Amino acid sequence: MDENKKDISNFNYDQKLSYVKSILFNNELTKALDILLKDEKKDLQTTKMVLSVLDEDLIINKIKSDNNLKDKENTKLYVYSRILAILCFYNKTIVLNNFFKSLTEDEIKKIAMYEYQNKTNVSFSSKVFNKYCFKYKDEALNDDEEEVLMLDDEKENKNNWKKNKILVFPICVLFLIFCFVGYKLYDYNNLIKEYDNKVLPGVYLDEVNLSGSNLDEVKNIVSSETSKIKNGTVTIKNVNGEARYTYEQMGISINSKEVYDEIKNYNDNLSFIDKVRMIKNNKVNKTFYLKATYNEDDINNFISTLENDLNTTRKDEGLVIDENHNVYYEKGVNGFTLDKESTKIMIIEALNNLQENMVIEVDGSIDKMKAGNEALSTINKKISSYTTYFLNKGNRGHNINLASTKLNGTILMPGDVFSYLEIVGPYSSSNGYLPAPIYLNSEVSTANGGGVCQLATTLYMTQLKAGLETVERRNHTFAPNYVPKGLDATVYSTTTDYKFKNNYDYPIYITSYINGNYLTVDIWTNDAALGGKTFEPYSVYSNGAYLSYLKTIENGVVTNIKYLGKSVYKTMQ
Repeated sequence: MDENKKDISNFNYDQKLSYVKSILFNNELTKALDILLKDEKKDLQTTKMVLSVLDEDLIINKIKSDNNLKDKENTKLYVYSRILAILCFYNKTIVLNNFFKSLTEDEIKKIAMYEYQNKTNVSFSSKVFNKYCFKYKDEALNDDEEEVLMLDDEKENKNNWKKNKILVFPICVLFLIFCFVGYKLYDYNNLIKEYDNKVLPGVYLDEVNLSGSNLDEVKNIVSSETSKIKNGTVTIKNVNGEARYTYEQMGISINSKEVYDEIKNYNDNLSFIDKVRMIKNNKVNKTFYLKATYNEDDINNFISTLENDLNTTRKDEGLVIDENHNVYYEKGVNGFTLDKESTKIMIIEALNNLQENMVIEVDGSIDKMKAGNEALSTINKKISSYTTYFLNKGNRGHNINLASTKLNGTILMPGDVFSYLEIVGPYSSSNGYLPAPIYLNSEVSTANGGGVCQLATTLYMTQLKAGLETVERRNHTFAPNYVPKGLDATVYSTTTDYKFKNNYDYPIYITSYINGNYLTVDIWTNDAALGGKTFEPYSVYSNGAYLSYLKTIENGVVTNIKYLGKSVYKTMQ
């Protein structure tokens, strides 16, 4: 297998290091680095291996010899330069950024000085390179100028030495130099004049190239970029979701006038040589940035707005009954209290790195909601309802109100059997019930809980209309006047209970409420439970008894009549 194309993904570190040494030793440097770094990942493992082997004499001496370099330090800088060139060529921006992060500031400075003084040109268009190295450009170029001046002095000394022998030749040379310099100065001066009242090449506003723009165009660009930011959004995220704001809502201003003035005056602060260089090199020379301006009160006011918008009280997931007695399943919400101090730090940090659109994830204390029973989320329809009239006063009215409150919100899962005694009872004073009239031993008497039978009867009618299966039910001794005879249900102490079963595949939810003198019971479940059926209870009188039945109706047609039972009542004397 070709050594240069070997799959090293399964190699351990020592094997990979050996492979790197082999490639560097057996190939010309640029080719070797191309093989090694073409697929370099952001963790820089291969790059770090290359740098580590430069301390080995065998490798560093071979590279120095192959490339006619003067010493080890210069050789290392040459290798750094080739690494930069390859990473830039393959547009490995993340890798390049991490490469610079792995270097010390002294190493970055040496690389910058080497690149600018040797005019390699490969890296100069890279924003990552300029981010780390641009600050050393002037120092590097000034050192380069000093070296040029030293060479000129050396040249002048040689000319003075020759002048003693031959005067004509140096005079001619000086004349030619004077002519050349004069021509170049004239040429450069004309070149600079082309940029009178215009922005020199390589000047940017963030990522917008201003090169060649006149002042009116610059003003329009600054205004446009400012508007983009002002109309941008700041998205604040927390555990419950997100909220969006504009910079104006935050009370933030943009330093657009200051930036425009800086750009306008930039040319005037440059030397003749600097202007020529900027025109000739056609690279990123200067970048201006729009910045946010604010004071502490602006930030504090915005944080107060966030508190109002984001702080929430915990709401547990579950069934809810609204003011109109409708039932629906409501998703819960976590309670959230904004951490003002950490939020302030994050906002200031974000504003110092101003962008058109920003996302800030804020912290805070969380009061986690309690999860509900997902099965209850299927409840979406009221399938039956029944209302009876009563005098809402006195002890009997009190007992009916209390029993209704206890019944309200009852849930029956599929297969569950409802017991009136378990939910509403016991009918004792310790459970809040008061003495009121009841039927006992074929006569009217008084006992705690008198009146609860009316709620039992109202529920019984609602149950029948819902098509639910009766498990246990007895009629009153004397027929009540608030429901058709044969369709009542009585309860008493622990001896007489009323029960029914949820025979559907969905949970049912019972609501009970009083409006004035009217008592209503509703049953809710999933809209698919009845399968399109409705149910109608009725009774007929026959031979001194009331026979009760339940009709099943589908699409307006009676499809079944079920016999429920016989009720016999005594007559009041």
